[in-house]
Amino acid sequence: MADITAARINNLQSSIALILGSGSGQNGYGQAVTSQAVNNTGDIATAADMNAIYADILTARVHQVGAGDIGIAEVVQNLNVISEDTSFNVDEFGVTTADPTGFKKGIADFETLMTQVQTDKAVLHSSQAALEPAIVSARTSTWNGLIYHEVAVTFSSVDARRHFFNTGGEIRLRSNNTAASTPKGLDWNQLCAQTGTIKFNAETTVSTTGGGSTVGNYDLTTSFQNIYQKIGSGTYSAVYAGNIYTVKARSDIGTRIIFRIEFNDVVFDNNVDNNVDGRLESVVQHLRADGDVIVPAPSYYNTQTLA
Repeated sequence: MADITAARINNLQSSIALILGSGSGQNGYGQAVTSQAVNNTGDIATAADMNAIYADILTARVHQVGAGDIGIAEVVQNLNVISEDTSFNVDEFGVTTADPTGFKKGIADFETLMTQVQTDKAVLHSSQAALEPAIVSARTSTWNGLIYHEVAVTFSSVDARRHFFNTGGEIRLRSNNTAASTPKGLDWNQLCAQTGTIKFNAETTVSTTGGGSTVGNYDLTTSFQNIYQKIGSGTYSAVYAGNIYTVKARSDIGTRIIFRIEFNDVVFDNNVDNNVDGRLESVVQHLRADGDVIVPAPSYYNTQTLA
């Protein structure tokens, strides 16, 4: 059996620190890291070194998959001998015995799980997340043409924004047009329902009813980009087909994202169109890490209301 070198431990430690700690770019949860690099001069690793890494990997993995058996286990100081695949026990008299959980304590087990943590770095388990209300804009007066809701989402720092999305955070948008009594208002109610909930994350924008784009947080520029669009089919009357619901996004500064939710009551036949009745509402929420890994929520401000 070969000793597990400090160099190998340091590779594990640097890998988990990149994911769990502040990291850089699309790596980093912004959490405190328990483990530290050890003397990399060929020294062998200790149980304390392994257990510090275990604690960090456990935090990241529970964030990704929820609580349960993650496939590795803590080692026992002055008892476990760490091997490649299956660790064993040696008592103070040098007597060797099998460890029932030794198959979870090999260095290869830690390395395999670390690879999975890296693969799933943007995954947020539902038990580790909080879905919270953010801001709403509503309109009860009838309308026509193009109206829009614009909201600024501000993070406390550039790193706070990175950590929010790196941990699987999402900005969620949905709309509805309730209490409508005319075919046109009812048609807009259907169009809003068909858009579902639009989820803006690190790399994509997706709707619960399908559609979206490959534009996410890391793809934004200072100019608005269409991140989602839905064209109405005229559910209540073909006369009202072609109405357009569009979501745009841009980032004017490093700590802020601006969303523009457009309701465009299009007229294709060049005739005067009826007004839209009902209570039109644009709702913004967010999903953030709030379990073993916790990131702060951004703040919200309506720069343009539907009213």
